[in-house]
Amino acid sequence: MTDLTTHLTQMHRPGLLVKAATLACVTGDAHRRARRRPVGKLLAEEEMLNAARMGGGMGYSPTRHVQVMSALLAAARGES
Repeated sequence: MTDLTTHLTQMHRPGLLVKAATLACVTGDAHRRARRRPVGKLLAEEEMLNAARMGGGMGYSPTRHVQVMSALLAAARGES
């Protein structure tokens, strides 16, 4: 999916978040999440998580952000 790959390359996220998501992407959990949830929903959740991260929101979960990002990376790898 070229659109997803392009979207991911245009995202500006902290290096540590991207590195953690890249490492988590090789696990079966990331691939299961990518198959279970539509890419559009994953992208929407990632946008919400990033907004919470940027705003310093109390509901921000770095763990969840890595999970969602790793699922997006797994989806991009699986469809390219």
